Amino acid sequence: MSFKQIIGQRLAVELIRRAIEEKRLAHAYLFIGPDGVGKALLAKIFAQSLNCERGEADPCGECISCKKIENKNHPDVGWIYPEGKSRKIRINSIRQVSQALSLKPYEGKAKVFIIDEADHMTEEAANCLLKTLEEPPKDSTLILLASNISRLYPTIISRCQKIPFYPLDEEMVKAELVRKYKIDEKRATYISRFSEGRLGKAAEALEEEALIKRDKVVDEFILPKDSGYEDIWLYEEPREKVNDTLNTLAIYFRDLLVFVLSRDINLLVNFDKADEIIRRSKKYSVERLEEIIENIITTQDLIRSNANIKIALSFMRLNII
Repeated sequence: MSFKQIIGQRLAVELIRRAIEEKRLAHAYLFIGPDGVGKALLAKIFAQSLNCERGEADPCGECISCKKIENKNHPDVGWIYPEGKSRKIRINSIRQVSQALSLKPYEGKAKVFIIDEADHMTEEAANCLLKTLEEPPKDSTLILLASNISRLYPTIISRCQKIPFYPLDEEMVKAELVRKYKIDEKRATYISRFSEGRLGKAAEALEEEALIKRDKVVDEFILPKDSGYEDIWLYEEPREKVNDTLNTLAIYFRDLLVFVLSRDINLLVNFDKADEIIRRSKKYSVERLEEIIENIITTQDLIRSNANIKIALSFMRLNII
């Protein structure tokens, strides 16, 4: 692993590299920006750099320490993720972090804990983390990854050095998809637009055949059905995947709205469906499309709040067809 592998986040990389080179490390960092733009990758490379046996700012990626961190089995580098259906980070997980950080490094040079989706902490977990941030242990670094800074306590934010991350340029994502996955330009263009500048999301969409899933969800929720809703395949998907798929549907209706307002097919994310969008746009007013998009967003919020997926999707579908 190397800092050169981080694409399009020059400021974030420069801030971290400079801190390492000048030995001015903060006890806690907050990597803030959209999901899928390189926060987790930079956190891992940062952890490797702090523990690399060669002792240089750019980790070698070849020593035992670097390889263990790459495989997430280094005893001094830990990851915390949201758990359960509610996708929350609970107090027990943060207590484990605090306890581990209070100990001396076992075999590395520094203890590093990376809290992914830190903006999903419960109130109790956030208060527990705050105590650790107020009295940071020696030879330890805490890295918080978050996409929504408004969900974090201001007192937590103030005790972290903020590192901003930004969506990537569409052409940058497209070029990387063509280079890394050897896909054709047309497919890469759709995936890059769909991912909204998030390379991680683009890679995930590619693996999950986003074009097939898009066509499936559009047909299911737009075409009229004669027989109830029992056949909706999305009922069986994991909760987080349901919301990802609904985002695909929202983007499709957003394209309909964009075309109704602009008549410009070059602005479409689903540019390969231009003829279909032109044809379907005749059915909708601006007000109706805005209402549908708002309904999809509301349904996503309900599902995030642990609402019954089948009921939420059924009501949404009734308001779309």
